[in-house]
Amino acid sequence: MAYIGQEPGLGEAERFIFTASGGETSVTADDNGVLINYTVGQLSVYLNGVKLVLGTDFTATNGSTITGLSALTASDVMEVIALSTYSPADTVPATGGTFTGNVIMGANLTVSGTTTTIDTAVTVSDAMVINNAGSDVA
Repeated sequence: MAYIGQEPGLGEAERFIFTASGGETSVTADDNGVLINYTVGQLSVYLNGVKLVLGTDFTATNGSTITGLSALTASDVMEVIALSTYSPADTVPATGGTFTGNVIMGANLTVSGTTTTIDTAVTVSDAMVINNAGSDVA
């Protein structure tokens, strides 16, 4: 089946640009020192704008290094487009679910329903306001 955009199961794309000083046969970081990070089998590598063939022109098996390159020439530019894997298991369904770690919010949280349970101890210094139908609950 054809898709417009990314195929299901793929995550976000990250772009790494590396400019060779000459003689490199492997690359682990981009020009800014950012370590290359990829999901094995989910990357495209270009050398001076030409797409390289995985297994023929380079090897990428550990998620952090591009190896097996022919020695690069000074000023060669390598571009790596790395896709992270997206898993629907990392989401909470619209019908509800459970978070197993901390949830941090940068804004207000509105909870509606007939029963809301807060299972925590609140100290006097904490700012917590519980509101029921427009009136604060003491």
